[in-house]
Amino acid sequence: MAALWLLAAPALAATPKAYVRGILDQAMGVQNNPSLTDAARRPLIHQIIEKNFDFNLMARDSLGPVYGNLNSGQRQEFTTAFSYLFQDSYTRLVLNFLKRENVEYHRESQEGGKARVDTAIVRTNESIPVTYFMHSTPQGWILYDVMVDGVSILQNYRNEFARVIKTKSFSYLLERMRTQVKAVR
Repeated sequence: MAALWLLAAPALAATPKAYVRGILDQAMGVQNNPSLTDAARRPLIHQIIEKNFDFNLMARDSLGPVYGNLNSGQRQEFTTAFSYLFQDSYTRLVLNFLKRENVEYHRESQEGGKARVDTAIVRTNESIPVTYFMHSTPQGWILYDVMVDGVSILQNYRNEFARVIKTKSFSYLLERMRTQVKAVR
């Protein structure tokens, strides 16, 4: 039943805010389903993330100008590794962070095929701002970045990758990512 529920397509939502609400409702539905074990929740959250992020764009943007210097094989391998590691990391974040929290939906803005939705996760003594960035595709909206408490996930990757490439090399970064993928599989 839960797996069928994941087939719903928030990307086809009429507005960016409805799209984000659909994703968060799916994730919290998985998190709060008492019939699911923690082990059963993980692949379901992973599927939600996999369907709702533009990993090609994220991989390209996370490398900045370096991406343009890569051959197609390097681009493909990097994108695949980046996608897997991001999904694993973000799945853990969702499983540990987003449970029965109250989500407030604030401002939505759209310009030039891109959109942003400002939300806040409200807990007893704190409100954590979370902003979702997305772009429009023929299939609907798709996320490419999330900013939590003013910190962009994509910018963090960009900074880390630039540091590694500057001090070591792209080949070193890719090898390190291969090792990380093997470790989490």
